[in-house]
Amino acid sequence: MTDTVLETATDETLPEALGAWRLAELLAERLDAKVTSADIEELVARGHLKVADYFKRRPIYAVADALALDADLVRRVVTDRTEWQAASLTRDEASARIGWHWRDIQRMGSEGRVTVGKDGRYLTADIDRLPVEADGEQFITAQAAADVLEIRHPADWRYVEAAGWVRPADTYEREVGRHRTVTVALFRLADVRAVREMPGVDWESARGLPKGTPSPLREYARLAPTRAAVVKGFAQALADRHGVEVWAWNSPYSGAWELDWARIDGAPTKDQVRQELADDPQAASYAGEITLCPTWGRITRKARELLQPDVAVILDTETTKLYGQTVEIAVIDAATGKKLMDTLVRPTEKISLGAYWVHGISDDDVADARPWEKVLPRLRKVTKDRVICAYNSEFDSSVVVGDTRRAGKKPLHLADDANWYCLMEAYAQWLGSSRWRRLGGSHRAAGDCAAARDVLVRMSKGRGTAFTPQQPGPGDPVPGPPAQTALAATVPGQLASETAPA
Repeated sequence: MTDTVLETATDETLPEALGAWRLAELLAERLDAKVTSADIEELVARGHLKVADYFKRRPIYAVADALALDADLVRRVVTDRTEWQAASLTRDEASARIGWHWRDIQRMGSEGRVTVGKDGRYLTADIDRLPVEADGEQFITAQAAADVLEIRHPADWRYVEAAGWVRPADTYEREVGRHRTVTVALFRLADVRAVREMPGVDWESARGLPKGTPSPLREYARLAPTRAAVVKGFAQALADRHGVEVWAWNSPYSGAWELDWARIDGAPTKDQVRQELADDPQAASYAGEITLCPTWGRITRKARELLQPDVAVILDTETTKLYGQTVEIAVIDAATGKKLMDTLVRPTEKISLGAYWVHGISDDDVADARPWEKVLPRLRKVTKDRVICAYNSEFDSSVVVGDTRRAGKKPLHLADDANWYCLMEAYAQWLGSSRWRRLGGSHRAAGDCAAARDVLVRMSKGRGTAFTPQQPGPGDPVPGPPAQTALAATVPGQLASETAPA
């Protein structure tokens, strides 16, 4: 009969089920072997153990099933794990062992250049071969590339890129602050070394220059297109290839370009555009200075959605005091600007002097107006199944819901925060401002609705320059993806002229 871990038929002192760690300790004690929770997980993966239940969202396993396992089977699992750990390295260990960045180790694994096994570990023998077999295939940043060439970054490096001598092999997104990322370009080390060996370049004159000294490398890039021309050219090509509107904005705050595009059927994803950017022979050089899908782009797309027919309305109220009762309310259609309701409302309290000086509505003006409960049915009707936009929606929604409940009525959809959209917060984010902007309307409900719609329309137009698809003329080629180009190791002057715009 096959030996099992169970030494006795029953053990009434044991619980019915245990988690992976406790179960591993139990098997280790019974087998006198170094069983770990990883071995329990492997036994589960191989189908020898099953999850019996969950405790605090963690799986637990039947003790009886574990003790009934073949002892040799459990020992083999332990041996397999320990042997693999002895012959392999973690990603960070592999990186430290040969001095490569962990991204290069990970890339070599994904390309099948090194063996990746259990727990994402790398075969040590394969890692040790990389420095010789894959020397130069590491991806480095522009700063590291400038160090290889012994030139200044970014003062001299920008001319190397502008001349077209090297282009990014890959990019990645790096977080900047809490709410945005920048695209960082990575260059193949062998390509950078090839630039260093290019004939006709006086590298010695470019090395060791003090800060502020003009770079002698600029003559090689003088015929190359400017960054603005390259980015705008890429934006237009992107619009043409995918048939979408594209916005390109040079941020005065960061000095970088920001790019976004309309999301329609067939529109590219962010990853697709990032790849097209890396594949573009000219724009790839500026990948690290181009931010894709900034916050203002998301808000622009939302604004366009809200301006579609039958999607949203814009609401504004004037009140007796700050967070007081409504004395005037207006609602307009967001798509057309058509007035859906505009009426004075009789409150149950006096209008404060401060409020009067803001909107100019007096107690006499509202003495014969309808009370809130008479206005409410129309308000419900014109806002039903629509997004309710307001310039400071927290204020207007609180006033509307407060009046409704004071009148003994149910707010229904008016009380759902998901049905409201704050134009004031969106506009501040669209501008990249940490402070809210005043609306600047007439301080009457209908006038403020119109002013708020102007803000919505402005946000819908994107930032910077808009590029719309150009229809190809007779005989023109249909735009396709940017072509892949290899590093050109030609005479610098000749290369600069070849990359110059026609």
